[in-house]
Amino acid sequence: MAKLKAALANQQYSAAKAAAKKKSLQASEFKKQSIKDSLSGIKKGAKRTKAKSSDLQSTAQNTTQADVRNQDPVQGEGKGKGKGKGKSIIPFDKADTILLIGEANFSFTLSLLLPPHNLTGKQILSTAYDNLDVTYQKYPDAQKNVECLKNAGVKIEFGVDAKNLEKCKSVIGKGKKWSRIVFNFPHVGAGITDQDRNILTNQHLLLGFFRSVESLLTEGPSRIPQSKKSAGKKKSSSSSNRKEDQDQDQDDIDYDEKGHLIENDDNDQEDEEESPYILDENGLLTNIPIFDKTKQNHDDNSTMTIPEKQGSILITLLNCPPYTLWNLPKLASKPPTLSPGTRLLQPRYTLLRSFEFHPDLYKGYEHRRTIGWKQGVSKGANEEILNRKGKARTWEFVRREKDETI
Repeated sequence: MAKLKAALANQQYSAAKAAAKKKSLQASEFKKQSIKDSLSGIKKGAKRTKAKSSDLQSTAQNTTQADVRNQDPVQGEGKGKGKGKGKSIIPFDKADTILLIGEANFSFTLSLLLPPHNLTGKQILSTAYDNLDVTYQKYPDAQKNVECLKNAGVKIEFGVDAKNLEKCKSVIGKGKKWSRIVFNFPHVGAGITDQDRNILTNQHLLLGFFRSVESLLTEGPSRIPQSKKSAGKKKSSSSSNRKEDQDQDQDDIDYDEKGHLIENDDNDQEDEEESPYILDENGLLTNIPIFDKTKQNHDDNSTMTIPEKQGSILITLLNCPPYTLWNLPKLASKPPTLSPGTRLLQPRYTLLRSFEFHPDLYKGYEHRRTIGWKQGVSKGANEEILNRKGKARTWEFVRREKDETI
């Protein structure tokens, strides 16, 4: 705990020191330019000052764009090809086996059955940390959602601890593996007012989660290949030069003018299938193919199919303090040697990409805080995550290969 606190303090100090140094350099450059202009006989009228200010802003903007181009494009958000508009990323397809952690009211799980996702219930296991009674008490809409999900063949489990997933038989039973493990807006919800303790407690939650899921991920080729820019670079300890060892055809990707990855979603090339699930005026699923447990061992439609693909972990957080202080990417890629509270080695992961999380892509999704829903206090319509300084962002991690730079 002391080491993590020290690391957090060092990180904050380094960031402040770098910002101060950058500001000092900018002031020095501006002073040099002013002296040079003065010696050249340039008059400092109002128009000239305005023009010079514009030139400096343009220079700063060009520098920023150059910095963006030098970043690892795999981390950037996908863009629409040739259209100049941002393309929303949906990280799921119908072949995926999906494990959802800390689902609260289960509305996100329900959204995966509806367009544009249209996923199959048998491929999904959705879990909540609280037991059934506490969940229904904290989230009044959870019971309705759970009933709909069960009727659609989705497996539901209560009382599942993200740090001890190996204790849940539904998660590990019968050789189950998961190609997408999702933890949306993780938070311990302990009501800790001290910021440092709050950060440390949530970091322990994430470290325990990373340790617990390592053996649960599927294995196989990645959907997202190694970036063209980083492929030819030598190994380096710098995060911008991380080696991304992915087995995929390079023709499947492209980059925009800023060097950001343009993802070509295979689903865009397929005929879109209609979802068998329909929401009525009360928000309930109708026309549901009822899942018959008595036929579970004989009906292929009720058997989970494990894909041969590289499994990944998807964690969504608000990209603003205090969540940015958790330092999620570093917790995954450069964690402490031992997992907190254990003598087990902490696994290491590679950041595959990050992208903006758009709630409107998940029909019926209603974000809920860990403390539950309080009438007159809590905010609906996803206001808790939309009306914040930082936008919600999803970080996707894969297990680090043995030959990758540490």
